[in-house]
Amino acid sequence: MSNNVKNVMSVLHSVIDLGKYDQNIQRIEEMIERAKNEGAEVVLLPAMINGVPIFDLKKNLKTRRITETIPGRTSEQLARLANKFKIYILSGPILERRGSKIYRSAFLVDPSMNIKSVISQVNTPSKFGQSSSPPIINICGLTIGIFIAEDIHLPELSLLMKITNVDVVIFYPYPQISVDKITAIMKTRSLELNSMIISIGYTIRKKDEEVMFMPTSIVDENGAVIHEVIDKSPKIIKVNLDKERSKSKIGTESILSPSRKKLLKVLSKAISYYIK
Repeated sequence: MSNNVKNVMSVLHSVIDLGKYDQNIQRIEEMIERAKNEGAEVVLLPAMINGVPIFDLKKNLKTRRITETIPGRTSEQLARLANKFKIYILSGPILERRGSKIYRSAFLVDPSMNIKSVISQVNTPSKFGQSSSPPIINICGLTIGIFIAEDIHLPELSLLMKITNVDVVIFYPYPQISVDKITAIMKTRSLELNSMIISIGYTIRKKDEEVMFMPTSIVDENGAVIHEVIDKSPKIIKVNLDKERSKSKIGTESILSPSRKKLLKVLSKAISYYIK
């Protein structure tokens, strides 16, 4: 962990080619190297970097055949890159196979090649497994909340993040929501949480033809859009997060009162109940 005043995160807005695993990983590796050279401590990757759709992009898809475990092929590749460039990597969701269930799962790897966290979607379609764990992780002294797809609409998760005083929120959007709605909900959540929200988009291609585009955008704690990528080529967005500001924002609330600890525990246990 750096001793600098700021945490430097790089958001990777990338092109994802369906069915072209090696090409996607090579592209991501080149972007991670650039981000590291620009001072990044953490890189944030988009969803589906392994080239496998996690939404209904393709009909008659034999889902279990194209899923993978975590640890597995993609997490091992990213762990290698994390070690090579001495950087933390938060991967957007991929299709994870866990026992008999399939999850949309993001994951964090550290420079020591360890998988620090696996974060699965809470509010999922019926064919997916549902997580009952709070989607909140810690990276380089920052508390980060994660909304995967429809999870951003759950007020219970927003309340959990409010209680834990997240410093920044990462959102992985889904194709059934318009860009205007993405911006509106990001502004709402940013004001609720007094935190920056980063929506990580992508350009999805199949046989070199574009089949989907989601913009990458950043909304600050005041609800203002401070960055938006509408260009469909790969981009790296550098984000500086002030550690001192995070400390001052948390203040004495970083030590939760017994009543707030109790509420946090109750809400954590109740997530699976709320989404039934």
